[in-house]
Amino acid sequence: MAGRYLALLFSLAVLPASAQLPASGKLADSDWPLFRAEVARVEKLLSSASDRATVTYQMARTWASAKQWPETMQWLQKVAGLRAGLDPSRDSIFTELRGTRDFEAILAAVSEATPVVSHSSSAFTVPEGDLIPESVAFDPKSKHFYFGSMNKGKVVRCSMSGDCTRFASGLGVVLGLKVHGNSLWLLSNSDNESALIQYDLASARVVRKYPVTGAGHNFNDLVIAPAGNVYLTDTRAGVVWHLATGSSDLTRLPERFEFANGIAISPDGRFLYVSTFPDGISVVDLPTHIAAPIARPADLCLATIDGLYFYRGALVAIQNGFMTPRVVRFTLTRDLRAIERFDVLERRNPLFEGVTTGVVVGGEFFYMANIQDDKKTAFNPITILKLHL
Repeated sequence: MAGRYLALLFSLAVLPASAQLPASGKLADSDWPLFRAEVARVEKLLSSASDRATVTYQMARTWASAKQWPETMQWLQKVAGLRAGLDPSRDSIFTELRGTRDFEAILAAVSEATPVVSHSSSAFTVPEGDLIPESVAFDPKSKHFYFGSMNKGKVVRCSMSGDCTRFASGLGVVLGLKVHGNSLWLLSNSDNESALIQYDLASARVVRKYPVTGAGHNFNDLVIAPAGNVYLTDTRAGVVWHLATGSSDLTRLPERFEFANGIAISPDGRFLYVSTFPDGISVVDLPTHIAAPIARPADLCLATIDGLYFYRGALVAIQNGFMTPRVVRFTLTRDLRAIERFDVLERRNPLFEGVTTGVVVGGEFFYMANIQDDKKTAFNPITILKLHL
């Protein structure tokens, strides 16, 4: 495989130079110190981060932010050489490079290193294509799915055949959703408030709301421990909040979690797994509150994990953003502290158009293939895919 990759890169490198790199931008004298400081910051990360592939990509983005194209390409070539699945094709910061010989060679090498993996089947569709749901939950009693809307301030309830009705409205940007017992827990964000809200499933009424005020928050995803404790990520603040069973207030865990997003918990309630930047996943030992980047195989990149779920000694994750969109399973060591091996379960599905989060139902993983969050018009029905775990 490595030989094929090098041959491909060489063949593309000798193509006619019909599309050269654009001229580099010129920074003002006052901007150069700030830019150099940022490069130094990322270099420091590169020397210490457990996920070096992610930081290598970040360095390419740093040079691109200043429109320094030769240096950008040098770092993108390093990214491609890692064969970790990082894909600059959809990253707008590289727009000016599209169509150039060198950048197209990078894209071809990334594509060759990340072939299609297809194991999913269509479960049902949600007709309301412009719902733009970021999260999905499932009620095992009624056999209904719940989808929150990022642009309509509501939650819809759908049967397994795709028949949907409104469950709740008057909300802000709805992100994480989880069903626990007779309650639906959701995260709602507005300009000056982020809130954890508990709804009664039967009546669709609010049981209790747990708000945090101020613009510096963005409640993203949540997980509920077997004992009923709720943990949720606050991406903007870089923290994880905790609602203890019976408590009336949210409290912060003491650790910091940069760009905290997806979150999962071990069945015994001891380990919390939080997707972060740049290390990918931080493991929190809840009894001691000690957090550390998860150990993993050297060739595994944990960039841009969105949904994260614990299932039978493994973590199931959806990676999107500047990772080639994929669903992947990380098999954990016996002590649940490290990743032993990984398997790509789905990649480059032609339906992927904003693949984001899902929910484990029995031995199946249901997830949204195309939330279409970058569209303004011409929405397609939302396809829910099913993957046997």
